[in-house]
Amino acid sequence: MAARAATGPAHVAVVSFLAARAAPTGGFWIALAGGVSLARVAERQGARLGFGASAAAMLETVAIIGPARLGVPLTQAVSAPILGRLHARGVGFWPQLCACATVRLLHNAATTAFFIWVITGGLDAYAGTYDAIGRRVGIEVGSADALALTLAGLLVWAAFASTVQVLVYGRGLRRWGADAPTTQVAEKRGGERNDFLPAGRFDPRMVAAAALVAFVLLLSSTAWALLAAVFAWLALAWVLSRPEREPLPAGLGFAAVLAGGAFAFALGGGLGLDTALRRAGRAALLVLVATWLRAAARAIGLREVSRRVLGRLRRVPSAPEAAEVLDAIASEGRLAAAGRAVAARLSEAPKRPAALLDAVLAWVIRESAAHEPVPAAPMPLRARAIDYALLASAAVPALALALA
Repeated sequence: MAARAATGPAHVAVVSFLAARAAPTGGFWIALAGGVSLARVAERQGARLGFGASAAAMLETVAIIGPARLGVPLTQAVSAPILGRLHARGVGFWPQLCACATVRLLHNAATTAFFIWVITGGLDAYAGTYDAIGRRVGIEVGSADALALTLAGLLVWAAFASTVQVLVYGRGLRRWGADAPTTQVAEKRGGERNDFLPAGRFDPRMVAAAALVAFVLLLSSTAWALLAAVFAWLALAWVLSRPEREPLPAGLGFAAVLAGGAFAFALGGGLGLDTALRRAGRAALLVLVATWLRAAARAIGLREVSRRVLGRLRRVPSAPEAAEVLDAIASEGRLAAAGRAVAARLSEAPKRPAALLDAVLAWVIRESAAHEPVPAAPMPLRARAIDYALLASAAVPALALALA
């Protein structure tokens, strides 16, 4: 079926997007390879399957490393199918640039707004940090000035990154069309799904629901009583859920970075030490809850939750295609081989930007062709009393607000 033919490009997108989310910097550049592969799906098989493959790739990355830093490749995941269809219709550079820049600007504006009003504590704190920095060089920066500087930065980045994205995608799609007949490989690189790995102690659906409850509570307040209650609940849930340890180092690192940013903006914005500490604590807990979600539900559990959610959304365009592609990607057991393949390509290429880009594009084409879909093995789920107890316990920290 057409969706199965899209699993190769979706697998490439998973590899690229995972690397982009894991890298401390340069996520945009790393995600370009995955975006090219998703644009190819939309170009050849339509926007509906293109968006389905994109959604499946993003959900697979969540299953493997959790939801933290999901926004790094999100702009390309959304815009790649659009650019693929525009390229198929022969639309020129400028309309493609406008479409891509619009998606990027909307996404970056939303994430910036979240950072300003949720993480740092509002526009006054955000602008106050700019003003504190500006006063050191003799410049007064007000709220309107801070917003103007932020908007200017978003516009510049949208223009630059979108130009690069459209040019790279165009080069990749043209090369794909010219090289595809000669780059098909006789051997298919299969792999076994890791679905034989043991599941966690709790039903992954209840783990996901409990994490959602904790997220909502953390977004509702930064009161010390609530933060302490959520921390206590999270510590207990971590001990009881038999979580995997692999996601913890990255989660702790990202929590430290986000908490540090929240603390610096709140303190620099004049909100005081107490408020700065509370906002830093909430930022850290948001990341740690996401880390626990991945560790407790595990890859097999999060994949099964995604599969079932997509099944309930089957009337939504691209949801059935996303479910079918997700069932056949099985990227988790093939990441090392894919990484070695792209490293070999890069080591053989001349150390010039165009040559390195062409080496990556050659890997994208070959890796997509070499991928062999693997049938999924559905995971049986049955919620027990202990699972419902976990979900109910996630709401207990709300009592801290009522009693405060």
